[in-house]
Amino acid sequence: MASAQDRPSRPAWASSKGKCPVGYGSKQGSEDNARTEEPPDTPDRPLPQAATGHSAPVNQEAGVDVIPGEIAPTSSIPATGRGNSEDGQHWLNPSPYQLHRALKRKGKPIEKEDSFSVSNMHELVVVQSWECIMEYEQLWSRTCKEPKLARFEGRDGDYSFKAQMLQRLGVPLPYDRHDWTVDRCGKEVRYIIDYYSSGDDYWIDARPAPTLLGMFDRARLALLKMSRGHSPW
Repeated sequence: MASAQDRPSRPAWASSKGKCPVGYGSKQGSEDNARTEEPPDTPDRPLPQAATGHSAPVNQEAGVDVIPGEIAPTSSIPATGRGNSEDGQHWLNPSPYQLHRALKRKGKPIEKEDSFSVSNMHELVVVQSWECIMEYEQLWSRTCKEPKLARFEGRDGDYSFKAQMLQRLGVPLPYDRHDWTVDRCGKEVRYIIDYYSSGDDYWIDARPAPTLLGMFDRARLALLKMSRGHSPW
């Protein structure tokens, strides 16, 4: 198990089974990932989105050549009008070359040819983070059928209370933290997301902030999982 001092800043993400906290498989390499705001390269937006991934046709508009590395991944998260899609209604993941430029500006450069695999990894962790949040939001589906991501903040190094308590039990500190604020049909709800790694394994711990209602939702989801024969953790 890696110590807090050598926790990796360059995880490679593998597939998961969609449970939260989300567990990930083995490392594929030493590529860096974008760890603060998504997208990290907003001045380049909006970008065309691939129809079926990064292999979308290069010629997407008459007379206009679109470089594959500038095509955003297909997945998106619903936004409240402040998203980085052309109409502001969705948050798009960065294109491979956007990640390449952003990481270079942050002093964490990667090889340009690695940007496609890093973009795929980045997209995966963003999608899985939203899926974890949606497990809690489903508890409120009767009152809000379409929650949206209002805003987010990268808080690397600002460890949550839970992360600090787990460290005392021998769990390494997370290598990154995000706070995402969800618009639950007019009510803003903050979520804390800790990103962990241990050896070759990686996982996401996303949960509501420790407010009275947030703790109530944590308990509700844990009881629901246990009633279905799953681990509450």
